Amino acid sequence: MADHLPLQGKRVLITRAKAQVQEFLTKIEAAGGIAIPAPLLEIRANEELEQMIKTTILHLKNYDCIVFTSANGVSFFKRYLDKWNIPYSKLNHLIAASVGSKTSKQMEKLGLRVSIIPEEFVAEKLAESLSKSLPDHAKVLVIRGNLARPTLVTELKQKGFSVTDLVVYETIHKKDEAEKLKKYLQHDELDFITFTSSSTVDSFMRVLNQQELQENLKKVVFVCIGPITNDTLNDYGYNGIMPDSYTIDEMVKLMIEHEISKEGL
Repeated sequence: MADHLPLQGKRVLITRAKAQVQEFLTKIEAAGGIAIPAPLLEIRANEELEQMIKTTILHLKNYDCIVFTSANGVSFFKRYLDKWNIPYSKLNHLIAASVGSKTSKQMEKLGLRVSIIPEEFVAEKLAESLSKSLPDHAKVLVIRGNLARPTLVTELKQKGFSVTDLVVYETIHKKDEAEKLKKYLQHDELDFITFTSSSTVDSFMRVLNQQELQENLKKVVFVCIGPITNDTLNDYGYNGIMPDSYTIDEMVKLMIEHEISKEGL
């Protein structure tokens, strides 16, 4: 008989965008869980601002530092460089900063050596780290998505830096998954609901925080990737559990620990 896996039979809802689901799904299934992808978000290039993006990228020499707030930002920025045949070497003079380790790994594909990573993967800590590492009045290019909080840009400007806020991709809320999720909840067929960003919380609550589902939602364990996401969940009146390190690996470990402690093993 096969060994009992820690998440055996547990149904875990993944609310990430479709393009980001596979890695999370694989890790959940490896622990014995049943991963249920429900991509409430769609991520796409910011076509509306493409000309502005092109103009900015063609003038990279004007900047001292480039900051990426997500792995998605790196991916879309890379697509634009490739589209317009701009060599990655144009980034060599820039001080590179990142919100987290996964984003930093993506940045390596651009030949960037990340020299500034905050101890905590949140915008406030990154702004603090940048202010200690950059010269006064440095020109900073921040690469982000449309739903990313403007906190980093605001704080950098307040610290006296010249900041260009470049939104290279858009995250669109999808409602076509709502009915499927509603049925799962009505039949109490979910054990965990995972959130990897505040925008996934907002998308979920926008369509499923309904009066008739509140008792069902109370039976589910919410798992948030980090404090900002958890705070957003709290704003809707629900409490979640959160790992010490803000990665999907740690989210899976946390779910396993939750199940083991529940079983009293």
